[in-house]
Amino acid sequence: MTVPEELREIIGKRELIEELPSEKSGRDRRALAVLNGFFAKLDDAREILLSRRPTLSSAAKELYRIELEADDMSRAARRSTEDTFARTARSVYANKLRLLAAGHVGREEAEALIGYAADDLAQRGHAPDLPRLDLLRALAEVRLETLDRAEERDDGRVKISQPTLPLLTQPEPEPVVMAPGARGTGTSLSDVLTSFHKERNAGGRSLADKTMDEHRTAVRMFEEFTSKNIPVKSITKKDIIAYKQALLETPTRYTLRFPGLSLNQAIRANRQRSEPYETLDPKTINVKWLSHLSSILQWASNNGYIEVNPAKGIRVDTGSALHKEPSRLPFTAAELKKIFGDEMFSNSEDYALRHWALLLALYTGARSSSEIARIALADIYEEQGVWVFNLAGASKNQHSKRLVPIHNDLRTLGLFDYVKHLRQAGETRLFADWEPEDKVNRWFLRTFLPKLKIDDKEKVFHSFRHTLKTELVRTGCSKELHDLITGHEDQSVAAVYVHDAPIKRMAEALNRVQFKLPLPGLSPGI
Repeated sequence: MTVPEELREIIGKRELIEELPSEKSGRDRRALAVLNGFFAKLDDAREILLSRRPTLSSAAKELYRIELEADDMSRAARRSTEDTFARTARSVYANKLRLLAAGHVGREEAEALIGYAADDLAQRGHAPDLPRLDLLRALAEVRLETLDRAEERDDGRVKISQPTLPLLTQPEPEPVVMAPGARGTGTSLSDVLTSFHKERNAGGRSLADKTMDEHRTAVRMFEEFTSKNIPVKSITKKDIIAYKQALLETPTRYTLRFPGLSLNQAIRANRQRSEPYETLDPKTINVKWLSHLSSILQWASNNGYIEVNPAKGIRVDTGSALHKEPSRLPFTAAELKKIFGDEMFSNSEDYALRHWALLLALYTGARSSSEIARIALADIYEEQGVWVFNLAGASKNQHSKRLVPIHNDLRTLGLFDYVKHLRQAGETRLFADWEPEDKVNRWFLRTFLPKLKIDDKEKVFHSFRHTLKTELVRTGCSKELHDLITGHEDQSVAAVYVHDAPIKRMAEALNRVQFKLPLPGLSPGI
């Protein structure tokens, strides 16, 4: 793409060039992202070009300086007997300027009064882009300020007043550059992340792939906001706070909705839409992007890369947790009948990804859709005479690793037949086609619930977990068993867990929960 001539100095190139993949399919997919990136770079350069144009404030300050210098020179040249004449002439001139500033003077007379100043500023490259008469009126106000300073000099004042006109007192904006200025050299945030992951995976330990991917995304997003390979030692608390504010304006799934655009560019593109996409949820910002960034920077601090963690304590203020309502609510019995009474559940022999995903969410109380998505077939086995899901391999959270008994309703509906079929087909995961994108969660929230007219914002996929927790309480389940089933009690801390934990008691407590779903083979609901 050819760079317009006026932007070449800013971009530093005559053309923007990027090589596309040789395969046609890959080339076609990549082309849109490349073009979007080119146009975004040109837009950035145009913004910089506009920022470099003189502002009315900068023009006013330049005129103020010029006029005071001219007054100094005229005083040195004229004789004392001319002072009275000069004062009288200024008084007459000031009265006319006041009329102009108040809007009582037409264009022709305005040109005669102050047009010379506007022309002089234009020749010096300080003329702002304003209608001519508006500019002349503003310059008239500046000229009145310089006449006030001249009056003070005529009166022999030793200390001359500072200007009071806002155009002369407001600070100039920070200069805009194409990319953040150099912050020196040193270990980059990306390099720190590599070392951090290497340590966390040493000695046979394993940090979940999903967590490492989120770490990489967190670093990429921050570097898009600041600059690529920013030295970690140069990151300040001010940078993190500014980044937090940017995240509040970042559209969800911006890399898919605005391919080829950086975080900052996607924010600007979203603003320009007639109906902007929704932005990141404050809870997501806190729990994921700020939390991950803080963890990486804390490790950098602990290991001598930086003195302190600049992200420590920086969070989006979501209000006091003491006064907040639950962010997610359980489904009611009527809503469960709507969900599982849908025609898609009419034939249990056809149950596949979506059917079993919703059923497992309800009967296991999984923490998230991703926890279910990662269940391997090897994680379904018999323990102490009880069939269980072992979520140790599915959970990325060490404290939520647990065995969950398989509810009798799942067996009745044919879960084991489904598992047997997958094993015979050579599959290794229960839901091999769920990820990398969370197909089930997105479909459930955007398509299935609206179809059923369940439009409560607090009813989402995670509501299945709250539904099970509520029913466990209603059936009189003890807190000990409740916490073991739902993962609030850490099962992994006891080395003898398999022998000592009450697996059978957990199964008995779970099977006392009867949702009375309108599904084939189950007891009909009341």
